[in-house]
Amino acid sequence: MRTTIKATLALCLLLGLSSEARAQTCDTIRNTEPAVQKSFWCTQPWVDFFWDAYDFDKGDWDGGFGWEAPCDLKRPLARTFQAIQLLSYASPNQPTKTNDFKGNILRWGGNYAMREIDELDARCGDGKNRAYTVWGTFVDNYTELYMPFFFNENVVERAGTLIHEARHADWCGHNGNDGSNACPAKSDSCDEKYLDGCSGFASPSGRGAAGYQVLWLWWYAAEADAQHSSSTMKDFARDEANRILNTMFDVDPCFNITSNGGKIITC
Repeated sequence: MRTTIKATLALCLLLGLSSEARAQTCDTIRNTEPAVQKSFWCTQPWVDFFWDAYDFDKGDWDGGFGWEAPCDLKRPLARTFQAIQLLSYASPNQPTKTNDFKGNILRWGGNYAMREIDELDARCGDGKNRAYTVWGTFVDNYTELYMPFFFNENVVERAGTLIHEARHADWCGHNGNDGSNACPAKSDSCDEKYLDGCSGFASPSGRGAAGYQVLWLWWYAAEADAQHSSSTMKDFARDEANRILNTMFDVDPCFNITSNGGKIITC
């Protein structure tokens, strides 16, 4: 499903005009977080662009989730916009258009997420899961984002979660945590191998959702530009990538990464 934002709605988004709330009700206002390129993404053209590209709907993002204040980093919508911006433009060699898939995943990851994710919806969730994606024929395809995504993850982790969910939206289900060689996390979100992680009808081959997530975080640590990174943010990427590498694969990938994108053999 794709919809186009009309100018009046986009103006309401940016200016925070009130409207009838239809989203779920939960604690949607927390402490703020450091801004990353806010002067870029918190402008009318980019509010319009992201809203349309990810098929946001007012009814999924009002009621405190941020429709009323899309630049307020205490709220879920602004934190989602900030993660989208980081996913899309952290490369020192940014893509020139939305169908540009040249180079590595840091360069085209945002385009991939825009292409594959059918719509982004905010939900309260159960307090445990970060996100959930539904895909397939004859069903509504969508990605739901939950409170741990908005408030338990930093912006680097959220960008990694978006590329993870984009891989699911490309019809790639998890194929791990099965048989006698279950992953350390004992989770349904595990993949069998770092380079082989998809299952399900018409699924692609190659890296699964966890593998895509690690790969984006690795490239982020290796070469994210100064406007979209710091030593702390690269440490975040390293720690999240290594958490996944160490717990979310049935077959140990036998490596970790460093905060500058190096590789450490672990077995």
